Amino acid sequence: MKVCESFRKENTPPPVFERISAGPGNGIFGLTRILQFKPVFIGKPAAQKNAGFPAAAGRKPSAMRARFSRVYAARSAPELREGENSTEFFRLKNLLAALILFASALQSRAETPRTQDVLTLDEVVSLAVNNNPTLLSSEQDIIIAKQRVHEARFMNMPQMALSGTFSRVNLEYPTILGPELGDRYLDPTVSKNFYTMRAYALQPLYTGGRNKNTLRMAKTAHNQAKVNYDTVKTDVVYNAKKIFYTLLLNKKLRELTLQRKAQAAALIGGIRKDAWEAIETRILLAGFEKQAEQAEHEVNAAKIELIRILNREPSYQVDITGELSARPVNTTVQKSLVTAMEMRSELKSEMYKAQMDDIAVNMAMIRRYPNVYLGASYDVIGYRIDSLNDNSIRSNNWAASIAIHFPLSYDIWTQVVQRRAQQRQGDLKRAELQVRIRFENLTAHKDLEFWDTKTGKRKAILDSVEVEYEGALKASPASPAALRALCAISDLERTYLESVYQQLLARIKLEWAQGRDLTE
Repeated sequence: MKVCESFRKENTPPPVFERISAGPGNGIFGLTRILQFKPVFIGKPAAQKNAGFPAAAGRKPSAMRARFSRVYAARSAPELREGENSTEFFRLKNLLAALILFASALQSRAETPRTQDVLTLDEVVSLAVNNNPTLLSSEQDIIIAKQRVHEARFMNMPQMALSGTFSRVNLEYPTILGPELGDRYLDPTVSKNFYTMRAYALQPLYTGGRNKNTLRMAKTAHNQAKVNYDTVKTDVVYNAKKIFYTLLLNKKLRELTLQRKAQAAALIGGIRKDAWEAIETRILLAGFEKQAEQAEHEVNAAKIELIRILNREPSYQVDITGELSARPVNTTVQKSLVTAMEMRSELKSEMYKAQMDDIAVNMAMIRRYPNVYLGASYDVIGYRIDSLNDNSIRSNNWAASIAIHFPLSYDIWTQVVQRRAQQRQGDLKRAELQVRIRFENLTAHKDLEFWDTKTGKRKAILDSVEVEYEGALKASPASPAALRALCAISDLERTYLESVYQQLLARIKLEWAQGRDLTE
């Protein structure tokens, strides 16, 4: 029996998982039934496993293996039976459940295709504004400028400080501690330990207007940060609208080219032609195929640019929906100029810059004015740490002072001259910006008027030609001339769509030049 027990302890293997068949109907990774535990022997061949044991036990090898299997199964079954407190069993069971859930999630994610987002013009503009990094950075500039306003307000409040010092000294002559240690004077009569506590307050009574001008400068910078944000936002909106209309045009051209290509292929089938006419029809059909390929390429390129404008990952699937039609505007050049001078954020920014230059000149001039301060301090000194709480042992010192500082500097007037020169530069830059804004509005307004007129004329010509073509196609049999006429009509349609596109670009350019959205 001792031999049998040693054999069972040394050679009884752990339970292993039964192989599970995998197939198309067996679910996730072929898991079709709960795993079962079977005691099997792993490692040595059967002949080596049984070597030497029949003589010791007096039984055949097969009977001994059967008995060991029954003993192992009897010992393992209560531990693996569901409902019992078996730590190993429940650990494996939980691990198996987690693997099944994880595999199911991976398979569902792999099988479910990513849906394509179809965006309108307003949605494209909103996403571009929300995701543009330059615009987000400008938003942080507003927050920074606002905090600087708070800092400038704090300059008029008293500056207070609390400090404590512990010194262990052995002095032969007097010494003074550094400013970081409280500017403390130490006498040679001081014992080894020296404790001090100090409360300090400093209130500026008169600074010649420095604090006031600093606050004005901070407020003006805050307002400038806001209009700079509007400037970046206007550029982002313009670029988003431009790429939207570009993609819309390319999609419309692709649709038109495929439609005309199908009409041309159907028309060729009913034409009786000689060898030269057959060559001509093949060339015309190849032209439609070339236009279709070019339109598909332009659509893909416009989608990539749209994804870049939206600041999304390259794998992002996106498409747009909208109507490519002219949107006329009822306005005049004079109204556009007046609106631009009031609404353009760049001009507002230069106006705030002029205010900041004026404040800088004042701050350079008030450097000659004195500063008046009121200060007070209260010190507690002791030679033991417990003496700081005892009024009879500790030393208490307090002081209140008024100080006046007269600045004596050689570069006062040089700073004034520099600030005035910078102020003059700002005036020149603002005048140049006003001229540029006028010409931008004038150019955008003239472009809009031109394309409004061209779009209406090309639309009328296209409609009349299409009516004549349909009548001729019904009145006479198909011929190579009909195919050539179809190609010409296709070119007219492309020209009309491009004029609509240019009219829309001129409209959004005028919106950008005025600094606001236009109404119909």
